[in-house]
Amino acid sequence: MTRIERLLPPAQPGRPWTAALEGGDVLRLPEGAVADFALYAGMELEEKALADLRQRAFLLSLRERAVSLLSRQMLSAGLLTEKLTAKGADPKQAAEVVRWAEEIGLLNDRAYASALVRHCQSKGYGLYKIKDELYRRRVPRNLWEEALAELESPEEYIDRFLEKKLTDPSDRKQVKKASDALARRGFSWSEVSAGIERARERAREW
Repeated sequence: MTRIERLLPPAQPGRPWTAALEGGDVLRLPEGAVADFALYAGMELEEKALADLRQRAFLLSLRERAVSLLSRQMLSAGLLTEKLTAKGADPKQAAEVVRWAEEIGLLNDRAYASALVRHCQSKGYGLYKIKDELYRRRVPRNLWEEALAELESPEEYIDRFLEKKLTDPSDRKQVKKASDALARRGFSWSEVSAGIERARERAREW
């Protein structure tokens, strides 16, 4: 048996309660746990009840971790699961916190996919690089097509890039260097080739 030495209410409504246990352990608990277990100072907790309370306290810490992460940046459910697992959550606990975050509107994979695609294109990434980012950031594949449909034509970026990097479209070394750079950014060879041809056409017009 383990005694609750002190049970302190939160300074603000909705914040966690604090249960100080004999032996020095301190648990931060959601209000629902205090009510569910009918906790009070001096209460003796059996081993199972204590284990259940520790579980509730850990889930609370995971929720708080999720809020902290999602308040700083958007994440996919997969990435959040990964980060919670790194904090010690098992698959069931991580799934419960992810579901909670989705229910309260903190987490939305569809909105994240759309924002990620726009962000990547603004950085000058092509389709293949953007797909790599969607995969790396654990966006579900069933959302890719919808998000990628928002992509604007890459021609404008390719043309701007070549205007800066390709001073002589007849110079094979320059063409190869610029083409390789665009390919690394995820543009297809057909898109790059078309851009090179447009650059050559502009040069002939001059």
